[in-house]
Amino acid sequence: MNDMKRSFIFGIIFASSVLTVSMSAGPVTLQVNNYNFQLDGGGGGSQATLGTTSVEIFCDDFANEIWVPSTDSANVTQLTGSLDLTRFGQVSSWTTISGTTDDAFFAGSTGSAAATRYDMVAWLVSQYNIAQNGNPTVNAANNQLQEAIWTLMDPAAYATDNPAQPLIDPSGQGQPTADLEAAANWFIGGGATTSFLSQFEVVSDATMTPGTAQDGYVGVGGFQEQIVMATPEPRAGIWVLLGVFLIGACLLRRQQLSLVRQSQR
Repeated sequence: MNDMKRSFIFGIIFASSVLTVSMSAGPVTLQVNNYNFQLDGGGGGSQATLGTTSVEIFCDDFANEIWVPSTDSANVTQLTGSLDLTRFGQVSSWTTISGTTDDAFFAGSTGSAAATRYDMVAWLVSQYNIAQNGNPTVNAANNQLQEAIWTLMDPAAYATDNPAQPLIDPSGQGQPTADLEAAANWFIGGGATTSFLSQFEVVSDATMTPGTAQDGYVGVGGFQEQIVMATPEPRAGIWVLLGVFLIGACLLRRQQLSLVRQSQR
């Protein structure tokens, strides 16, 4: 490989790395615009703008609040990566889930891992009943899904929620047992694939402070954490490629001019 080709290839690699990092690093603005649906016990989904992208956000955190409308700085975490910037990523002890056929799974090392809990929440979000207008509706099935999500993301430090004590509807309309069992079976059956998880992101307050042993390693402060279907700007990849090739072309042209000058000496 001659010097010109080597310079061109290394230039493209460097340009690609710089552009990729510049697009993904640091907090972004989360602008919550309006409720699309508010479930009987709270939670549900809101229409928001994450960075410059319109998204639907879904509550996974019942102990905090998010204001509608509001604008905040947010960390965005993909479920396929580190959970260090999420509210529950460091939690290792959860409120006991009882009354399901999968109690042993939820209490075991896999079922009690924060990553597993987030994966199951993503699947539960994907099960929301979407109406023809594109927005989930307020009904018993969606109430139960929200309750199941809150039951999963209930650290022992909170100790406020379990399937036998539904937050949403004491009459049983919000009982999450069936959804918890379905989520466990989905995970045990291998549903948490990279291709599925890559569709979801966790949006957490950028000003939230890390939890300590005293508060159960739950992130402290900030707005109510949300799950969002990942919807990257469709033109982002095009701009990255364009930038890479432009920089590569400049490097190649520079190398060619250098060779011409050398040959003329």
